[in-house]
Amino acid sequence: MGKVGKKTKKLSSEERTIIFEIEKMIENKELPDNYPSFMVESTHQVIYSLRRKLIKYMGFVLISKDWIKDLRQWIGKRKCLDLMAGTGSLTYCLKMEGINIKGTDNYSWKRDTNGQDRSLWNENQMWTCLENLDAEESLEKYGRDVEIVIMSWPPYNEEIAVRVLRKMRQINPSCLMIYIGEEKGGCTANDEFFDELDKIEDKSFVLANKKFQYWSLSKDQVFLIK
Repeated sequence: MGKVGKKTKKLSSEERTIIFEIEKMIENKELPDNYPSFMVESTHQVIYSLRRKLIKYMGFVLISKDWIKDLRQWIGKRKCLDLMAGTGSLTYCLKMEGINIKGTDNYSWKRDTNGQDRSLWNENQMWTCLENLDAEESLEKYGRDVEIVIMSWPPYNEEIAVRVLRKMRQINPSCLMIYIGEEKGGCTANDEFFDELDKIEDKSFVLANKKFQYWSLSKDQVFLIK
């Protein structure tokens, strides 16, 4: 992750207004068509604060209408399973575009080390209802009936991502995975996951993700793997 810039260009009043409007949209579970370059490319302290706020509601993946519509075209009628879906933002947005998708999460992210709900957590952060299952349980229950598994921003330097990949291959060898996160050495998954994945070169998938955007402080990518 990069450092927040201290000496950056000041934001104009128009840019600050746009930031405010986007923040309110996400809080109301609405998506902009896309995000302005000044927002996703800047390390300004105001932008960093916005990023933290949006992560609380949307998760680490920056979701836009333009990207979701293109991804929807690529997915088509195939059944999807969104694992570790967090607030359910990606599940919800794809579902609203007509994708047959099931979202699950064990909600561990909203509990502190003592198992109690974090004080800053509130139900309004959820975009849709998710079945309370961990990732491997989800694959046991639904993995045989889906064609695409979606896994975004699995915990850094933990084994869950590689365990999910192995479980998917065991239960449904023909299943594909859309992985969203940073590459090896980044802040998602562990090295073992990247050593074991088999990346699929698919031009149509690359085109479907050309409008995918990410924050300047992260290096998100969208991979198709098996």
